[in-house]
Amino acid sequence: MHFVIVGCGAVGGYFGGRLAQHGENVTFVARGKQLQIMQRSGLTIKSIEGDTQLAKVNVIAPDKLKQACLPMAADVIFLSVKSYQLVSALAQIKPLIAKHTRVIPLLNGVNAVDVMQVQGIDLANIYGGLAKIIAEKTADGTIHHTGAKPHITLGVCSKVATTADTEQLSAIAKRLQLAGISVGVTRDMQLALWRKYIFVAAWGALAAAKNLTLGEIRAQSHLSFLLERIVNEYADIARAVGVKLSEKNIKETLSFLARLPDSSETSMQRDLKAASLSEFDVLVAYPLTLVQQLNLSAPVLKQCYEQIATSYPQLNIEQSS
Repeated sequence: MHFVIVGCGAVGGYFGGRLAQHGENVTFVARGKQLQIMQRSGLTIKSIEGDTQLAKVNVIAPDKLKQACLPMAADVIFLSVKSYQLVSALAQIKPLIAKHTRVIPLLNGVNAVDVMQVQGIDLANIYGGLAKIIAEKTADGTIHHTGAKPHITLGVCSKVATTADTEQLSAIAKRLQLAGISVGVTRDMQLALWRKYIFVAAWGALAAAKNLTLGEIRAQSHLSFLLERIVNEYADIARAVGVKLSEKNIKETLSFLARLPDSSETSMQRDLKAASLSEFDVLVAYPLTLVQQLNLSAPVLKQCYEQIATSYPQLNIEQSS
């Protein structure tokens, strides 16, 4: 099975690296400095699950991406780019998609599949996916995994999985498991996506608004209370759009947040502080739009939105650039 990993940040670098480490055929698609580092030095992963150094990896630039440049046809394409890079990434991978190819987004957010279809990717070629990992890519290209057991969830995007879908998902899951990656196949991909979204977006909004690590938030009772409140506000949005989210799901999210290392930060928080493009639109602005459309109450989310906008006045310019 040939895996193509589009985006070599923390998510793509970690999961693609583990697949390559365990002998799978992996082609990485990277750009800029990360492309140069991987061409010169391979890929380094520093992880609480065990370090690895891949001296040589198969890596290619996005503008060189075509079927003839690959060692074999792409069976699985993991999209591990930022949400604001999705449209351009889809244009780049279209030449690689054959009838048997499955494209799996591992992005933050809950509407990647909709965007993919609008951009001309057939639903038959798409499986739902999400990744759970606390990691970051540092300036030297190293992937640092510092918290949470890395996990990928897969599932069909339609309401009913065919026998062929079940078999193909099982085959992909087996390859991931053989690479030491925890993996699950869900019957309700939308629920799985929203559960992760609530975790990432609610925490991310509050952490970015206050510019604090998770430990600093938990150490202050009023901020800990706000974290629980905003998690429940995002849950209210999910239920309002038809997601079957239970109270148990919310308790599990809060419990998971309580167990993460004190030093934990979100990628949006780091990107905003670095004055880089961020996923503010997807994680904060989009749910606030849903709140307004659905006539819901979300005072903590609204406050976080306003505080982030005030702290980063260049944000709107950056998001549209």
